[in-house]
Amino acid sequence: MSKVTYVSFADSSLDEIPGVIWKHMPYVQTLDLGRTRIKEIPHNSFEDFENLRTLVLAGNQISRIDRNSLPIQMERLHIGRNRIYNLNGTLLALTNLNWLFLNSNDFEDLEGQLPYEASNLKIIHASHNRLVRVPQLSHYPRLETLFLNNNEITFLGGAFAGCRALDRIDLSANQIYTLTANDFLECDFLDTLDLAYNQITALNNSLIPLKNLNTLNLQYNLLTEFSFNEIFGLENLRRLDLSYNQISTIIGPASNLVEPNIKLIELRLDHNSLEVLNAALSGLSELLRLNLSYNKLRRISPDDFINLDQLRLLDISHNQLKTLEEMSKTYLPRLSELKASHNQLTVLERDFHGLPVLCYANLSNNQIVALGRELVTKTRCKIEHGVHDGTWDTLKIILSDNPILCDAALPEITSEMETNHTKITGVSYCSPLNEQPITAKPNAFLGYIPEPIATVKTPYEPIQIANKVEHQEETPNQIEARNDHYQVDHFEGRPVEVVQQTPNDQPVTVSIYNSRIFPNQTENVTSQANVSNSISDSITQGQINKLALEIEELKTRLEDIIVQNERLLNKTITDQMNLTVKVP
Repeated sequence: MSKVTYVSFADSSLDEIPGVIWKHMPYVQTLDLGRTRIKEIPHNSFEDFENLRTLVLAGNQISRIDRNSLPIQMERLHIGRNRIYNLNGTLLALTNLNWLFLNSNDFEDLEGQLPYEASNLKIIHASHNRLVRVPQLSHYPRLETLFLNNNEITFLGGAFAGCRALDRIDLSANQIYTLTANDFLECDFLDTLDLAYNQITALNNSLIPLKNLNTLNLQYNLLTEFSFNEIFGLENLRRLDLSYNQISTIIGPASNLVEPNIKLIELRLDHNSLEVLNAALSGLSELLRLNLSYNKLRRISPDDFINLDQLRLLDISHNQLKTLEEMSKTYLPRLSELKASHNQLTVLERDFHGLPVLCYANLSNNQIVALGRELVTKTRCKIEHGVHDGTWDTLKIILSDNPILCDAALPEITSEMETNHTKITGVSYCSPLNEQPITAKPNAFLGYIPEPIATVKTPYEPIQIANKVEHQEETPNQIEARNDHYQVDHFEGRPVEVVQQTPNDQPVTVSIYNSRIFPNQTENVTSQANVSNSISDSITQGQINKLALEIEELKTRLEDIIVQNERLLNKTITDQMNLTVKVP
């Protein structure tokens, strides 16, 4: 027993610190008494430990520590997850401490309770207490890591000034509402600063001294604007998280700066109130990932993404964008992933022309009805990482929950895209096939193109169906089926459209909206078509000819349906006769 250096009573039912057995183990260096039932530490608890260096008392029910109850040669002390609210000066003489864990207790103030001097102290973990201020730290020249998260700190008061060795500070989940220019003076080696979940409304140039800062987390605060001048000169800053604030304005670097020295590789601005970018992000030449989702962006201008030559991922989902047309005027030579779902996009024409190596585009949950034939003619997916670096691949476009997936011309659309190494995928729930749009459109587009419709009064009312049709199963689109049921009370006639065609227009077929034709409706629909002669003389001859052409095509389709129904009926009767068994 005399040569034992490590002793553990962890996870036992021990309710007090034993005193008799220590005399037989004078060389113990590490003692683990974690997760027992110890409630107090009397002043003579460890008086026989002359070589003790590490003491773990975490996860107990300790509420009282007597003064001078711990060996002064202690180097590592863990008294976290207890009920301690006062240290009674126990730590003042522990000048050899390397790390100190005080987390998850009931401390309100540590000022005057930490060692006077501890030249080797590197870690202080005091999270999840009720601290209202940061204790004086200038006596710890080698302090590298400080956890003060989940407390009640409201201001910093320059407590970190002079802590040159600090590498990481976690102040998240406090009540800090303001920062000053003196709060981080001389923190020359700080690498990570976490100020998330506070109430900060302004930065006040407090970050300028942090010349080696690499990661800054400011999410879940109350910032209403952000200026890149706040991080001017922070050449090592790579990751900046400004998500979940109230930012409505972004201010770019001062225009008189030739080189702003901003070298971010990741910028998060999601869940804010941005409506425009005003080119504030242009010039972030080393940015790899940009998240602008969950804002109020209505448009993107050609200047917004200038010189973002290294950008790989752009997330503009959950905004109010109606077009990405301006993006075709901005060149993003290395963008491989675009997320633009949950916007108000309707038509994509040449929007990808500035994205030469795009590999993934999520455009789901928009209102897209047409794709330009030239959409991907200047885009070819190129893998730029892993073992397949530099090889060509297929661009994948996600179009879930967009009207274009219900277009009966979907096979033509997908085929056209595949010739340009592009695959369209997604799921959308569609109306029956005979109600899906197949419309005349310019050669440059695939899908239904909404056109301005002139109001033309008709001298007849929609034909009423006498028998109510119930439980009509929904027809699946070409991607995925869905079993819903509809009730149709009447036939909705197709509204008259005025279509302005250019000589190059080549209509594929004619749209039919909400029409479910039954054999007994043929006479009514035919008579309805004959009213074309009653249309007002104000309609031009070209419009009349167009309408007549559509009526003739509609009649032809109706006749085909009748013929098919008759064939099906005859076949059914024949099959039934063949199944009849004759008794001899």
